[in-house]
Amino acid sequence: MKVLELNYLDDLAKKILASKDPIFIETNLRYVLQFYSVLNYEMAYERSYLRARKCITPSGYNNVSELGCPPNELVQAGRLNEPNEPILYVSTSQFSILEEINCEEGDYVHVIAYEHKPSTKIRCAILGEATQVSRWGRALSSEHLGIELNRIMNGMTFDVGRSFVYTDAFLSSIMKDVSASQNNYIHSRLLAKLLLEKHDGLDGIIYPSVALESAMNLAIKPQSAEKLFKIGANFVLKINKKYKFGIYDFEVVKNAKGQNHDGSIVW
Repeated sequence: MKVLELNYLDDLAKKILASKDPIFIETNLRYVLQFYSVLNYEMAYERSYLRARKCITPSGYNNVSELGCPPNELVQAGRLNEPNEPILYVSTSQFSILEEINCEEGDYVHVIAYEHKPSTKIRCAILGEATQVSRWGRALSSEHLGIELNRIMNGMTFDVGRSFVYTDAFLSSIMKDVSASQNNYIHSRLLAKLLLEKHDGLDGIIYPSVALESAMNLAIKPQSAEKLFKIGANFVLKINKKYKFGIYDFEVVKNAKGQNHDGSIVW
């Protein structure tokens, strides 16, 4: 396994993070990725993939299309997507989705839950797990992945392992940068683009939550979501109380029976 020398890598990472030039950032991120094997594997969560959107009243929205990816012409630059190129952002943590949209007491929130269609799996790249395993001995996403990562990393020399973990931590930090919006998400957008280009069989990317520590979010290609997911449920919550550290007290005020073929919600 070829890796970059740590001092050189550290200097390059600092220059990438300090730059606002898209060409410089993309060129050097592409170079770093030549020396980093991103983890990617197939999986099928038993839990739902959740997405939330605030609504004005407890009535919620009328169509599931209002809860998924917006139309291309309405899509602005996001953490992992280019303008006019939608991507489906979801999480397996209910508290994470509430934190991500900055819920406050009294807010109504319409939540949609996606489930895997029978016998389907999703292939995702995942960032930050090598760092997690190096520091804590276990992975966030699955016990099996933690075991495999420990086995792989224990077989590395000290210098190789240190560079590998540094690269993983560096790329993960780009994805979860809390100030990324100030630069129009230029670093994370370009990194996501390069990862999806390098591994064209990917359905999406798993990355650490920006809003809630230890939670993991997913950015899924819309065409993959349509092929692999079905809608398991959608419902409206009312936030009764917001506590510190991502804890909420809420109640379900409206629960849909399902949806018609045109996406209109049946209450």
